[in-house]
Amino acid sequence: MAQQDEALAALEERLQAAVQRIEGFVLEYRAMRARHHQLLAERAELMDKANTARGRVETMIARLKNMEQP
Repeated sequence: MAQQDEALAALEERLQAAVQRIEGFVLEYRAMRARHHQLLAERAELMDKANTARGRVETMIARLKNMEQP
């Protein structure tokens, strides 16, 4: 009977350790998802800024070309 109690206690400890690891993984996953969404938003903002800058540069180039023509 004592062996069964010890085996059960060991199994309970292993199960509790597994549950704690899973809880840690869940927290890590949630943090990673939040960071992923943050990075996606940042990427979209940077792409918008790059497109705006590209448009301004293209406009400046067009103006310079027009200034060169007699």
